[in-house]
Amino acid sequence: MDVNDRKKWGKILEKWTPFFIIACTFTGVALGSFLVYIYQGEFPYEVLAGGLAATIIMIVLEVIKRKRKKDNLPDVDERVIRNFFRFFAYTSHIFLAIIFIALAVFTMMGKETISILYLWIFFFSYIWVTGIGVLIMKRR
Repeated sequence: MDVNDRKKWGKILEKWTPFFIIACTFTGVALGSFLVYIYQGEFPYEVLAGGLAATIIMIVLEVIKRKRKKDNLPDVDERVIRNFFRFFAYTSHIFLAIIFIALAVFTMMGKETISILYLWIFFFSYIWVTGIGVLIMKRR
């Protein structure tokens, strides 16, 4: 593959990557719904309907974003991408450290079990913190 082929495929991939991500997201929703049907015997139509609605909304937003963009500048450059990687590395290590410290504290307190609710809360707080952080970093 020479340089001209890479440039050609780079433009094609840059154009269609968001739609591929959206399609894979809906495929994951459909596969998850199908697996729930196989293991529990009841098909979750509301999950499939929500996934379809989210897919349509994301496609509409992506098309609007494409129509409004007038220049050929990329959304992010190398510095921003490097900052994203560093931010994700720092936040994941900080959250892992918090989990290990909390596990040590629970063990010292003599607790043998931890409610799964606390783990879910911690998991969603991690997603929330990293999502807000990335939105702030992308705007700067």
